[in-house]
Amino acid sequence: QLQDAGVALSGSFINLGANDGVSDDPLHLFALDWKGAGSPALAVEADPSLCQRHRANLPWVHLACSKITPQNARELIWSVFSTSASRDALDVLKVDLDSFEAFVVEECLWRAGLRPKLLLVEVNAGIPPPLEYALLDSPQLRAHYPRVQLAAHSGRKRHLFEVNKPIAGVSLSYLTRRLAPRYLLLELGSPDAIFARADILEALDRAPLDEFKAFEFAWVDVHGFSRQQLRRWHFELDEVSALGEVHDFLTGWMQQHLGALLPFVLSY
Repeated sequence: QLQDAGVALSGSFINLGANDGVSDDPLHLFALDWKGAGSPALAVEADPSLCQRHRANLPWVHLACSKITPQNARELIWSVFSTSASRDALDVLKVDLDSFEAFVVEECLWRAGLRPKLLLVEVNAGIPPPLEYALLDSPQLRAHYPRVQLAAHSGRKRHLFEVNKPIAGVSLSYLTRRLAPRYLLLELGSPDAIFARADILEALDRAPLDEFKAFEFAWVDVHGFSRQQLRRWHFELDEVSALGEVHDFLTGWMQQHLGALLPFVLSY
């Protein structure tokens, strides 16, 4: 669609929380399409086994097998996107960390100087508009943040897969309001929100999506919340009452499952 609208692409991308580069990765086909283009591409993945698989799957992508935080984001990015021209020409930035996405996004855009045409961020769909939620990076998080896994059986084989926690990440409203007017909501396909740079949205002849309507019509993928909770918070309560219930639910979950309270932002 971008090329059809006359937007020139470079084939460059940054994938933060890259998994193995294939499984459930919205950038996989893009990476394959631009293989051999010579454009800079960076993937960051903290899990050693996933990092090894990523290297086998996409050996031409520069891979950093490390955690990314707001503190090291600029250093990691500038190791590959070393010029302002390359940072300006970036096609896609994807952020899927299951933790403090909001502040890594802000670091990438406002301090590392990235100007991606498209921004893909996994959102916590359990916290509806207008609530602005973001989990903070903190010593408490680094000490107490667990992996949550579910088991599935296929014949005699037992498969473990990781799922998000209800306290993870960032809400749609937080991103929508922090990123405007430079980046505007283009699509919402839970769990990913897609934002386009304002000039790109204009080139596409698209109006930005309303966060409330987008949330109501999108398929919502949630972990740790009930559908009844979501309907109550979004449709039945005003923002003040919803904020109070969401706050109590999140802090209660932390106390029960972590034995500690992790710092977070919650407003409307």
